[in-house]
Amino acid sequence: MTVSKQNRQGNATRTRIVRTAERLFAADGVDAVSVRAVNAAAGLGPSSVNYHFGTKDDLLAAVLLDMGAAVRDRIGANVDALAEDPEPAGVEALVRAVTDPYRDLLLRHRVRGMRWLKIVTQIAPQGHVALDVTEQHLRDRLLVQVRRTFPDTDAARLEARWAVALMGFLQALSRADEWGPDDPGSADRRLIAFYEDQVVYLIGGVGLLLG
Repeated sequence: MTVSKQNRQGNATRTRIVRTAERLFAADGVDAVSVRAVNAAAGLGPSSVNYHFGTKDDLLAAVLLDMGAAVRDRIGANVDALAEDPEPAGVEALVRAVTDPYRDLLLRHRVRGMRWLKIVTQIAPQGHVALDVTEQHLRDRLLVQVRRTFPDTDAARLEARWAVALMGFLQALSRADEWGPDDPGSADRRLIAFYEDQVVYLIGGVGLLLG
């Protein structure tokens, strides 16, 4: 077997494991899903996850990056644009710089994007180590811009309340298919309408919490 063929087969196996883990983590919960369960559901040998990824945390990081790298990079670019502006962002501009990439993810990859959001909202309150691996200090860069928008707010209070507000938004968005408005239009239109409702709510909440 040639090296290139081995590489293709290895990449295909890793993709299979990531997609299987994504589905199981979203449906059953990260803590409830074992490495053995992922291997079995993927139809692979009992050592496949360890061989291709190492630990369960490494697999979780790979799952987060598979769908989340584009979201992270887009938010990062938006944060950089805010940083380059000599004037601090208004509340709406700040919020949309963070939230629009999530909307775009769901418009491109509805099913897998929803699974990814469900996983993120499971592990974010725990401060899971896999998030640190995938975020690449984005949280700290973003907080700099939040402080520019709310310069008179106590730093510790600001960080805590910003995290709570953003997590509430993500938790709601992860259930958009359950809570979306009763609209006879397309699924995308319903998603956008639900997203806009949540963003307006978040903008108002952030203004009250941090102002």
